[in-house]
This record gives sequence, structure tokens and C-alpha cells, in this order.
Amino acid sequence: MVELIQIIEDDPEHAALLDHALRKARYRTNVAHDGEVGLQDVRRLNPALILLDIMLPGIDGHKVCRRLREDIQTQAIPIIMLTALGSEDHRVAGLELGADDYIAKPFSPREVISRVNAVLRRARPQTGVMDLFYQGDLIVEDTCLVVTFRGTRLTLSGPEWSILRRLAESLGQVVAQEELITLLWGQDGLVHEHELARYVQALKQKLENQYAGLIGTVPGVGYRLTSHRH
Repeated sequence: MVELIQIIEDDPEHAALLDHALRKARYRTNVAHDGEVGLQDVRRLNPALILLDIMLPGIDGHKVCRRLREDIQTQAIPIIMLTALGSEDHRVAGLELGADDYIAKPFSPREVISRVNAVLRRARPQTGVMDLFYQGDLIVEDTCLVVTFRGTRLTLSGPEWSILRRLAESLGQVVAQEELITLLWGQDGLVHEHELARYVQALKQKLENQYAGLIGTVPGVGYRLTSHRH
């Protein structure tokens, strides 16, 4: 099945460039030119990924991202933010709201397709049977971005799910942050320690509402999923 990419971009030239590049790469596309219509389209179409401009009329991209992440129907859809505002503060703000990646304008179609492909690879869970840990306390479902922890089902973002699954595969052992960075972003030559830390923190907050200390941090080394029970 051909995956659908939702474009939310108010600049007609940029929207057309993205639309053409994605269709050439054999994705389906849908374009919205403001945040409110974009939100409606996402809820209606359930796209595989969203390309979201920050500077939008009405509801800006940061508010759109926040609403998508707060809605259980849309919170697991990968988001790549687009902006001409190249400061680190704007990039960090988008990532802290739950964006999966960030592209600065001006961008090349080749870069956009490369990042879309990479984010979609991270977001696609492997198929197979459920993984069981803690004798059923933690269930990581391979068929969707969902875990069940002590009877409560939690929906995770693609990166959160990938991190948890890798930690669960090495239960009780430290997984190096470099390995997790490669798992999420590949060998793109960029530094992603802060983004990784934010994803781990978001994952800890979701899980540790029920159990503090489930994910441990070894400063400067990596992370571990603890094997002890309480």
C-alpha cells in the first residue's frame, strides 16, 4: 500500500515542491495551507507522516504539533517540522513538543525524501509475535506502537517504541547511547544526544507514572531497562 504524507505548508511554492518530490518518490500526498485545515485532514486521513511548517497562519506549527501529540488518535503519527527559523531554540521547541525530525529551509527535495524515508523506517515496528518481559508486566507489541505495562495500554511515538524495544531486548544491561542514536537517526553525521535524552525522558514519564526507576540512566554511557520488580 502506498503511504500517504500530509503536507501542512502555507507557502505555495514550498508546498508544490514538497508535493512534487513526494509523488515522484511514489508517496501519496495531501496538502493543507493552514493549521486548522491541516488538523482536520490528519484526523480524517490518518497519514503515515506529517510535514509541518512552523510559520502558519492562524494556528502555528508548534500548536498544531502539540494538539496532534495530545490526541490519542494522532499522537503516534511521525512529524517532521519545516521552518526558515534556523535557531536552535526553534528546533528544540519542536522536538520537545514531540516532533520526530526537523528540516531547515531552504531544503532540497533529496534531503526531504531522505528524512521522510528515515523517519518512516524508524516508525515502522517489526512484525512478529509479542515480546513479554517481567512475566507479563510489560508487553511490547510488535504490530503497533503500543505497550501494555501492568495492565495499562500506552501509545508511544515511533522513536519511544524503538528505544523501549531495544532496551527490552537487553533487559538489565546498558545500551550505549551511540547505539540508540544510530537506531533512530542512522549514520547522518549529526549529534543527537539531546534529542535522544528527550525521547527517553518522555518514555520514562509515560511508564513511570506507575513504576519509578524502570529506565535507568548511566551518565555519558547509555540507558538500561531494569529487571527488578516491586
